[in-house]
Amino acid sequence: RQALAGFLVLPDTTNMRGRFLIGQGAALPLALLVVAITLATGTDGMLRLLLFTVALIIYMYVGLIIPRKPLVAAQQRAQRLRLLVPSFISYVRVSIEGYDAPRALLERYVERPNPRKADMQEVVRDALRLQGLRRLTPFVALREVAHDRGCQELRDVAEQLAQAEHDGTNPLESLAAFEKMVEIILRDEFQRMLKRRQLYLMIIAGICLIIGILGTILYVMTRGGTLLF
Repeated sequence: RQALAGFLVLPDTTNMRGRFLIGQGAALPLALLVVAITLATGTDGMLRLLLFTVALIIYMYVGLIIPRKPLVAAQQRAQRLRLLVPSFISYVRVSIEGYDAPRALLERYVERPNPRKADMQEVVRDALRLQGLRRLTPFVALREVAHDRGCQELRDVAEQLAQAEHDGTNPLESLAAFEKMVEIILRDEFQRMLKRRQLYLMIIAGICLIIGILGTILYVMTRGGTLLF
């Protein structure tokens, strides 16, 4: 299905577990090799600490960061889709009010490539491709593609559209209510993000202030004191 329809399947548990095992198997020998070379050469002082730090960085990057890259990419893609859901709902509502057919409104959405809407346009293109391959209705194909994107809000929108298409009902009221709900959720998340960043900024500023004060005191108590007196 992925080869035929261009689906972006999320990493499953088995695949991620295998990636972590391979990453650990590669990271541990590399980190231990650096540690062994450091001990064998008898390096001490700051150079020894630097080499141990390099070994830790190698272990973290090869054993943890690289194996998580597909998962992180999928999470970032899902987050970008969430931000595009309200504008996509607005577009669908306007198109339905203009009596556009489902396939026509999906085709018009991807007529002009837009970098800001690239992720959502990719979803719509895959839905149109899947519809041609499996002879599905447009919104059912959209629901199938949205299911593998990891964005719950997009799944809900596609489910509402597919259900309305199947029942022959008008989804405008439900889409309007859902659009408001998604906007409220995104606004709350943005405000929480701002509060977290403000807290991090205050912590970093406090640490820098303490380090600056301690550095000044040490400077005055040692060599700097001779310059002042």
